[in-house]
Amino acid sequence: MRPLALLTALLVACVSPTAASPATPAPTRAPTPTRAPAAACEPTRSHDAAGVITLDGRLGIVGDTSTFGGDMNGGFWLVRSGAVVGDRVALAFEQIGSTAPATSVHYGVTASSRKTPWGDAAFSVGWKPVSFSDSCWSLVVDGVTTGIVLGVGH
Repeated sequence: MRPLALLTALLVACVSPTAASPATPAPTRAPTPTRAPAAACEPTRSHDAAGVITLDGRLGIVGDTSTFGGDMNGGFWLVRSGAVVGDRVALAFEQIGSTAPATSVHYGVTASSRKTPWGDAAFSVGWKPVSFSDSCWSLVVDGVTTGIVLGVGH
């Protein structure tokens, strides 16, 4: 019986909260990413009857006009009235404000086969080049300002 009592005493001592080492503080959680852009940035939200975000009915966005900072994999579909697979556009993102290290970002994309409310071709646009937290961008396509505003939260 004595060995059993000794084993019980050892177990109690090992799991006793008073015998435990001092508590370490809980790790702080990183802020949750949000699509809410800076207060001064109002992403374009107007859309046509088909749900495409557009101001003029010639160029539009299928998807969101805002994302979270550091979005390396997300994107949206740019649609253009009359676009066909293989068409190419030059994109420019002009910063509104001065919160990002780049004042503008430029690159080209080619239309791929994608069924949208506007047809069977669309341009895949990634957020990665402009995903600076709390930044705001004006979308320019083929040198023409679209009036579409894109916002990046934190």
